[in-house]
Formats: sequence, structure tokens, C-alpha cells
Amino acid sequence: METSPELEELRRTTERLLRRAVRDVHVEGDRFEVPYQSTRVIVHPIQWTRGRTLLRFIAPIVLDVEPGPGLHERLSDLNNTTVFGKFYVMDRTVWIEHNLLGENVEWEAFRAVLASIAHHADHLDESLMAEFGGHRWSDHA
Repeated sequence: METSPELEELRRTTERLLRRAVRDVHVEGDRFEVPYQSTRVIVHPIQWTRGRTLLRFIAPIVLDVEPGPGLHERLSDLNNTTVFGKFYVMDRTVWIEHNLLGENVEWEAFRAVLASIAHHADHLDESLMAEFGGHRWSDHA
């Protein structure tokens, strides 16, 4: 699939901002991965619609968890109290994700989202595992 000039520009911007923010950045295909404590943050520039792009920040919190009403209620509560990020369960993994429009990514917003996603993913794992089981990404890697 051919990439647009906008997506190529977003990839360059993303790499530049990540290298300014952290020391350890891994390029994995078309995304970037930043290890952080017990998790990792995946920063993924993607094509969106009509020439627009998105920058996705995604981090696994707990792997191999059994979805159920209690977990969904807990994630809903977290979604009501978190500024940067939405929590969800997919493929037996609890994730946090936040998206920015790619065309106007600025340092302050980039840094705030990266820090928030990393912090939440690293600090919520113990309480979620105590309530619902599973294990950390770092235990899996």
C-alpha cells in the first residue's frame, strides 16, 4: 500500500519528537515502541481519511485477562476519570489508547499524551491484576 506525503511527514515528526522525549525508541515496521517500566507505549502514525492522519498512542496494561461485566465496569470508571486515554479490553488484553490529529502534532501535546499513557499503563497493572488476574507485558516479553 502506498503511503501519502502527509503520513510520511507524520512519521518523520513522530520519530523526531520521540527521540527528543526518550532515549530508548524501537522501530517496529510502521510504528515506534517505547519501553516503560512494566509496559511499552506503541506510537503508530496512520492514514485516516481524506488525506488526514492520526497518531495513535497505545499501551498494554494487563494480558490474559478474562473479560466480564466487572472488568467492563472498572474500565468505564477509569474512562470517566482519565483526561488522556480510553481504556478497553481486546483479545484478552486491557489497553489504554489516545489519538492526536497528525497534521498539527505539537511538542507539548505529544509529551503530555506519551507521559500519561505510559504512567497509566505502568501504574494500573497491579490493581487490575489483583481484581481480574492476568499478567504484565514485561512478564510476557
